[in-house]
Amino acid sequence: MNKSMREKLDNLRQRKNKDYQNIVYYSYKMSVHEHINNHELKRLEHSIRSLREFNNEICVYLFCDDHNFISPDFCSNYDVNFRSFVDGFDHDMLSAWSIHRWYNLKYFEGRSCNILYLDSDTIFYDDPQYLFDTYCHRDVYGREEFGFRHDPNTGGGRGIRESLDKVDAAIYDLGGKREVYKYCLGVILMNNNFHDQIIDRLDELTKLMQLFKFSEELMPIPNPRIVDQYAVWIIFSRLELVGDMFATQDVTMGFKEQKHEEFFNPVVLHYTTKGEQGLAESDEKYANLIRDTDKLGAEIDPYSMILS
Repeated sequence: MNKSMREKLDNLRQRKNKDYQNIVYYSYKMSVHEHINNHELKRLEHSIRSLREFNNEICVYLFCDDHNFISPDFCSNYDVNFRSFVDGFDHDMLSAWSIHRWYNLKYFEGRSCNILYLDSDTIFYDDPQYLFDTYCHRDVYGREEFGFRHDPNTGGGRGIRESLDKVDAAIYDLGGKREVYKYCLGVILMNNNFHDQIIDRLDELTKLMQLFKFSEELMPIPNPRIVDQYAVWIIFSRLELVGDMFATQDVTMGFKEQKHEEFFNPVVLHYTTKGEQGLAESDEKYANLIRDTDKLGAEIDPYSMILS
């Protein structure tokens, strides 16, 4: 692409987004296990530091239900807007372990913004502004959960197809209106005030989470770790969302996608808990993510407490 064409494309993207503030957003609910909180803090600090290596201007928010979770000096040094959970959040609700990231969107209710939500297990290798500039034509962008239809790492086979068909059928049975991408919600971009539509459906989302808690037979996915994602897919389908996908070279999920390391340069890597050890061993900057005790196994992931 020649320079004049690239400039025209960049100008078009900037005009489309000029009335919207771009926001990077994290949310964490404290665990009852101190070692999990300590490890989660390391992840978050690594993610935010890596982001600020490439962009010192974009607005970053971190929500947590404990104001002592992160150092005020860190927030000041890296220009992080720390906020408590929104008023009215029920910390004792069955789905509180996960649904907080959707409830805290209420802080931005009515604001004209595009919101990039990130789990803590993410590392930036380039400017996040690129994602806002490039992925601006649909209301939602993400990568599909591992093993689903549009995940490039999925193997074929009749068994896989039948399993995915069951998920689609179950979504329709619970009020879905169209097929939607089965997003992994660890990196999800919501454009054009789409967060307001989620806020309007929070009661529905909460009821779905509670339904799955007490009626596991309604879950066509034998993985309780992603029960919240399944509920969100249903909400997206009820909304008849027409979303799209991040390209794998821009948002990478796990080290299994580092097929050509000399060309590995995503905007953001969602390394996931499973890939954390590989990240820690590959770069001394992240050496403190190496788990030093056996108890930092399944427990290290807040999602492991879903059905507890």
